[in-house]
Amino acid sequence: MTRIYPRGYVAIVFEVRFYASAAGRSQPTDFLGELPARDGAQIVADIAALRDHGLQAPISMKPIKGRPNRGMFEIRTGGFRSLFCQKGGVVWILHICKKQDQDAGIEAARARMKKL
Repeated sequence: MTRIYPRGYVAIVFEVRFYASAAGRSQPTDFLGELPARDGAQIVADIAALRDHGLQAPISMKPIKGRPNRGMFEIRTGGFRSLFCQKGGVVWILHICKKQDQDAGIEAARARMKKL
Protein backbone atom coordinates (compact mmCIF):
# COMPACT_ATOMS: atom_id res chain seq x y z
CA MET A 1 0.00 0.00 0.00
CA THR A 2 1.43 3.38 -1.01
CA ARG A 3 0.88 6.23 1.40
CA ILE A 4 1.05 9.86 0.39
CA TYR A 5 2.03 12.23 3.17
CA PRO A 6 1.97 16.04 3.18
CA ARG A 7 5.26 17.84 2.60
CA GLY A 8 7.31 17.94 5.81
CA TYR A 9 5.43 15.04 7.40
CA VAL A 10 7.66 12.38 8.89
CA ALA A 11 6.12 8.92 8.83
CA ILE A 12 7.03 6.80 11.84
CA VAL A 13 6.20 3.13 11.63
CA PHE A 14 6.93 0.92 14.61
CA GLU A 15 7.00 -2.83 14.66
CA VAL A 16 4.41 -4.05 17.18
CA ARG A 17 4.88 -7.26 19.15
CA PHE A 18 2.70 -8.79 21.82
CA TYR A 19 4.63 -9.94 24.88
CA ALA A 20 4.71 -13.71 25.33
CA SER A 21 6.19 -15.71 28.21
CA ALA A 22 8.95 -18.27 27.72
CA ALA A 23 6.18 -20.88 27.60
CA GLY A 24 4.58 -19.05 24.67
CA ARG A 25 1.56 -17.65 26.57
CA SER A 26 0.53 -14.12 25.66
CA GLN A 27 -1.88 -12.34 28.01
CA PRO A 28 -2.63 -9.56 25.51
CA THR A 29 -3.61 -11.92 22.69
CA ASP A 30 -5.55 -14.19 25.07
CA PHE A 31 -7.45 -11.17 26.45
CA LEU A 32 -8.27 -9.89 22.95
CA GLY A 33 -9.53 -13.32 21.95
CA GLU A 34 -12.01 -13.36 24.85
CA LEU A 35 -13.52 -9.94 24.09
CA PRO A 36 -16.59 -9.26 21.95
CA ALA A 37 -15.50 -8.60 18.37
CA ARG A 38 -16.33 -4.88 18.47
CA ASP A 39 -14.27 -4.19 21.61
CA GLY A 40 -11.33 -6.21 20.31
CA ALA A 41 -11.45 -4.43 16.95
CA GLN A 42 -11.38 -1.00 18.64
CA ILE A 43 -8.34 -1.95 20.73
CA VAL A 44 -6.53 -3.40 17.70
CA ALA A 45 -7.34 -0.24 15.69
CA ASP A 46 -5.75 1.94 18.39
CA ILE A 47 -2.65 -0.29 18.45
CA ALA A 48 -2.47 -0.04 14.64
CA ALA A 49 -2.67 3.77 14.89
CA LEU A 50 0.26 3.68 17.33
CA ARG A 51 2.18 1.48 14.89
CA ASP A 52 1.53 3.82 11.99
CA HIS A 53 1.89 7.20 13.72
CA GLY A 54 4.10 6.55 16.73
CA LEU A 55 3.59 8.68 19.82
CA GLN A 56 1.83 11.29 17.63
CA ALA A 57 -1.05 8.86 16.99
CA PRO A 58 -4.55 10.36 17.19
CA ILE A 59 -5.55 8.12 20.11
CA SER A 60 -5.98 8.57 23.86
CA MET A 61 -2.57 7.73 25.26
CA LYS A 62 -0.51 8.80 28.26
CA PRO A 63 2.60 7.75 30.18
CA ILE A 64 2.20 5.74 33.38
CA LYS A 65 3.42 7.85 36.29
CA GLY A 66 5.96 6.75 38.87
CA ARG A 67 9.66 5.99 38.78
CA PRO A 68 9.32 2.20 38.47
CA ASN A 69 6.98 2.70 35.50
CA ARG A 70 9.32 4.94 33.51
CA GLY A 71 8.99 4.16 29.82
CA MET A 72 5.55 2.55 30.13
CA PHE A 73 2.48 4.04 28.44
CA GLU A 74 -1.20 3.23 28.26
CA ILE A 75 -3.64 3.42 25.39
CA ARG A 76 -7.14 4.19 26.63
CA THR A 77 -9.82 2.54 24.50
CA GLY A 78 -13.23 2.90 26.11
CA GLY A 79 -13.15 0.93 29.36
CA PHE A 80 -9.94 -0.90 28.43
CA ARG A 81 -6.25 -0.14 28.91
CA SER A 82 -3.41 -1.44 26.73
CA LEU A 83 -0.07 -1.10 28.51
CA PHE A 84 3.05 -0.89 26.34
CA CYS A 85 6.67 0.16 26.17
CA GLN A 86 9.03 0.89 23.30
CA LYS A 87 12.44 -0.76 23.06
CA GLY A 88 14.73 -0.50 20.04
CA GLY A 89 12.07 0.54 17.54
CA VAL A 90 9.67 -2.18 18.68
CA VAL A 91 6.46 -1.41 20.56
CA TRP A 92 5.80 -4.19 23.06
CA ILE A 93 2.17 -4.66 24.12
CA LEU A 94 2.72 -5.92 27.66
CA HIS A 95 -0.79 -6.22 29.10
CA ILE A 96 -4.40 -5.42 28.18
CA CYS A 97 -7.06 -5.13 30.87
CA LYS A 98 -10.30 -3.49 31.92
CA LYS A 99 -9.96 -0.05 33.48
CA GLN A 100 -11.03 -1.30 36.91
CA ASP A 101 -8.19 -3.90 36.84
CA GLN A 102 -5.60 -1.30 35.84
CA ASP A 103 -3.50 -1.35 39.04
CA ALA A 104 -2.90 -5.10 38.84
CA GLY A 105 -2.29 -4.71 35.10
CA ILE A 106 0.42 -2.12 35.70
CA GLU A 107 2.17 -4.48 38.13
CA ALA A 108 2.08 -7.32 35.60
CA ALA A 109 3.25 -5.05 32.77
CA ARG A 110 6.12 -3.72 34.92
CA ALA A 111 7.33 -7.28 35.57
CA ARG A 112 7.11 -8.10 31.85
CA MET A 113 8.92 -4.90 30.88
CA LYS A 114 11.86 -5.89 33.11
CA LYS A 115 12.16 -9.19 31.20
CA LEU A 116 12.57 -7.50 27.81
